[in-house]
Amino acid sequence: MIRSHRPAFVLVHGAWHDAGVWDSLRAALGREGARSLAVQLPSDDVAIDASGYARAIARASRKLAPDGPVVVGHSMSGLALPLVPALAPVRRLIFLAALVPAPGQRMTDVQAAEDVLGDTRAVARDELGRSYWTSIEAAIDVLYHDCDAGPAREIAGRLRPQARTPHEEPCPITKLPDVPASYILMREDRMIRPEWSRMAARKRLGVEPIELRGGHSPMLAQPEQLALRLIELDAL
Repeated sequence: MIRSHRPAFVLVHGAWHDAGVWDSLRAALGREGARSLAVQLPSDDVAIDASGYARAIARASRKLAPDGPVVVGHSMSGLALPLVPALAPVRRLIFLAALVPAPGQRMTDVQAAEDVLGDTRAVARDELGRSYWTSIEAAIDVLYHDCDAGPAREIAGRLRPQARTPHEEPCPITKLPDVPASYILMREDRMIRPEWSRMAARKRLGVEPIELRGGHSPMLAQPEQLALRLIELDAL
């Protein structure tokens, strides 16, 4: 395939994770000739909100591709994705099994009104109100049930507390940005309900979701297939 440019992807992890969750996907993207950069969010810091996450993503975007990369946000980081285009050029936003905020509303209120999440029985809160998994086995069952056991356990062992700040603040924009957007829905997702993702993609983003087989973490379970799908979206 002859490309007019070399694809560039900024990859943003979801709740509890770190930038290393993208390592397999970054390797797969590299084999396809794409550039990538994984953002390490300060997501265990209760003083930082979604706007703070967006600033970190924007810095990475300007560093990787000043003319605008594709920004891929997994899970919780979908709350920050719509804030990035006001801070840095963006070629496309891709919501990967991700939350989509409702402008002006708190995600906690959205979750109270809509059936968003799957099985969170093993998620508790610490003294700072941050959420965390009480059991590695439960985290694996919900987040990585279709991933190879070794990598799943290694990633689960690195999970961090997640501050509730981005969920508790009203989404600070009046409408979602006018940039191309895509939603990748995972049909066997046990963390974010596929039915909700389908609704959010259509109602909030105005797009038909791309539906893939598999669970919540395709960057671990199927990095080669996901890399190809991302490169296809970059070419649109």
